[in-house]
Amino acid sequence: MWNIIKEYRHYLATLVLVIVPVIALNAGGKSPTDFHWFDRAAVSVSAPVQKAIRWSIETCWDGLQSYLLLFSAQANNRDLALENRRLLNEIASFQEVARENERLRQLVEFNNPLEGKKVVAQVIAQDVSPEFRMIRINKGQQQGVTVGMAVIALEGIVGRVIRTGKDFSDVLSLLDSSSAVDSLLQRNRVRGVIEGQGDQLLSMKYLRRTDDVQEGDMIVSSGIGGLFPKGLTIGKVVSVKKKNFGISQTVEVAPTVDFNRLEEVTVIDPPKMPLDQLVLEPAPKIETKGDGKPEAKPEVKKGSAGTP
Repeated sequence: MWNIIKEYRHYLATLVLVIVPVIALNAGGKSPTDFHWFDRAAVSVSAPVQKAIRWSIETCWDGLQSYLLLFSAQANNRDLALENRRLLNEIASFQEVARENERLRQLVEFNNPLEGKKVVAQVIAQDVSPEFRMIRINKGQQQGVTVGMAVIALEGIVGRVIRTGKDFSDVLSLLDSSSAVDSLLQRNRVRGVIEGQGDQLLSMKYLRRTDDVQEGDMIVSSGIGGLFPKGLTIGKVVSVKKKNFGISQTVEVAPTVDFNRLEEVTVIDPPKMPLDQLVLEPAPKIETKGDGKPEAKPEVKKGSAGTP
């Protein structure tokens, strides 16, 4: 008997798997009160199998849906992250354009009172070697920039043009040791010459020991020489040293222009007055007596006798 069952076990299993669902389906259409004993037996056998199959199918389906939703969410997150970075870059670009426009607007307002030729340029390179403090700008011969023109910023004097190319120019900054600008103390109009020291400070030279110079004094251009207009800011006094001997004093000045953050400048060429337009008023003629001394004229009062 067992040998027969063992030999035909596959067929018997197939028969059970076919008959039990058929009986279960047949029983599913009946009322529980109409169940026969084989109906109850088929339902008892098939119910756990049906529950297991249903649970497996629902679990697999839920897992597949969760995976699809997760995959879709990850793809959406990647797209949103890319869009967020793009928008942040655009916002940063718009903010930079707005700041640049504001700086240029202030520069234009600052340039309006200045006379002469003016060219607005951007700083594109800097040479910060101790021997040579040079700035390169993006305007050159094509834009009318020539050697010797003055370069200024909103904060004050930057330097002068020493070399020009087709579309660039090199500017020798105030920080260079070969720079020199005639200047005034704004408070008391004491004159001196501002020279670069090769670092971040300037020095004011040719001051007498008795000149009143104090820390915090503002220094402006005197206008002498014709390169820089009068009254442009140069810097602020940060140190005053007087030695026990000598007739001069050492004055260190911090420039008002931050050369490390310089972005826009204006190249200017102030108008020069031609020599033929310089008219000197003649000195008043003084009548002299025979002995060479000036002759005093009698004072005539208005309303007195003899008044014409």
